[in-house]
Amino acid sequence: MRILWLQQYFATPAGWGSVRTFEFGRRFVAAGHAVDVLCCAAYDSSLAGQGVVEIAGMRVHVSRTQYRPQMGFFARMRSFLSFACFATGHVLRRGGAYDLILASSGPLSMAIPALLARWLHRTPFVFEIIDVWPDAAIEAGVLRNRLLRWFAFRLEACAYRLAIRIVTCSPGMTARVVRKGLAADKVVTIPNCCDLDVFRPDPGRRAAIRTALGVRDNQFVVLYAGAMGRSNAVDDIVKAAELTADDAPIVWWFAGDGADAETLRQVAAGRFFGPLPRMRLVELCQAADAAVVSFHHAPLFQENSPNKFFDAIAAGLPVVFNRSTWLEPDIANYGCGFVCLDEQPATEMAARLLELANDPTLRQRLGAGARRLAEERFSRDDLGGRYVRVLVAAGGVAHETRERR
Repeated sequence: MRILWLQQYFATPAGWGSVRTFEFGRRFVAAGHAVDVLCCAAYDSSLAGQGVVEIAGMRVHVSRTQYRPQMGFFARMRSFLSFACFATGHVLRRGGAYDLILASSGPLSMAIPALLARWLHRTPFVFEIIDVWPDAAIEAGVLRNRLLRWFAFRLEACAYRLAIRIVTCSPGMTARVVRKGLAADKVVTIPNCCDLDVFRPDPGRRAAIRTALGVRDNQFVVLYAGAMGRSNAVDDIVKAAELTADDAPIVWWFAGDGADAETLRQVAAGRFFGPLPRMRLVELCQAADAAVVSFHHAPLFQENSPNKFFDAIAAGLPVVFNRSTWLEPDIANYGCGFVCLDEQPATEMAARLLELANDPTLRQRLGAGARRLAEERFSRDDLGGRYVRVLVAAGGVAHETRERR
């Protein structure tokens, strides 16, 4: 098939954003499909100014649209609309050349060019939900305008109704979408996942990286890597870091960017790396001792599928969540970390991290469980194969529908 993937936040391993589209896209190519990607360079500066470039067998069309996670509401809206216009122009010119369009949301604006391709060229589309918009924006307190909410819900409903399949990143997202009135067999869950060969634990590299970064053998490194915004409960991380500050062997590493990045930059006993290329992030994961995952405490964020979790378990790191998560059963079954449910989550996070710091045997056992979970439940190769089958089936249904018309 000829597939067009609309993903404003596309990033390669040279960038610091999610590589979900890159990794799945190159697997689609390996399975014999032609893949075009429309994106901007927001999370991968190596793409800036590239225009059209071939990457891992994919033809990547890079917009000049500007986007930064620190942008305010109106600047973000302008960015989303700018990229939607770029994608719409491509669809108007070439939308009929594709067998299938894959539109990734958020932002929800990716539904606009996908819908236009369906109406103008009868090109079917699969709607991939990375974040459930507008619900997530409303829960985070970002989307307050009533008119914009009304429009966003109408656009969401139209995209869900007309998409040939919907792909979500967690069972909770799937349940939420089905509650909006969709048939359960139209929605497929393909979570974020683990690049097992990339993040493989390596004792030799671990020792070398720790030495290069000035970490002593008796120090315990806590890693937080990823977005640093309103949705990430940065206050919980800051409080946990403060509560462990008097424990000299504990060192915090922060890698990422966002509206609250400066808050983490100023945490005592922490080292702030900023946004890093993926291979540098791999090094931090291989050299750390535990990883922290945090999200806003609103109920919707229980459904998030955090890349930082999947990277951490692939590297064999115990994980500590600041709140409930759909991953709790896996964490419990594989014994690979802690989910903090206390009314004061930062206090419990700090206590769990101190427990890990003081018990090497516990760390080793949880780390082994983490790697086993990555291999048995969240292999990128396994889930990529499933994604290919979903798209092939969707393409077959679309072809039959076109023939009947």
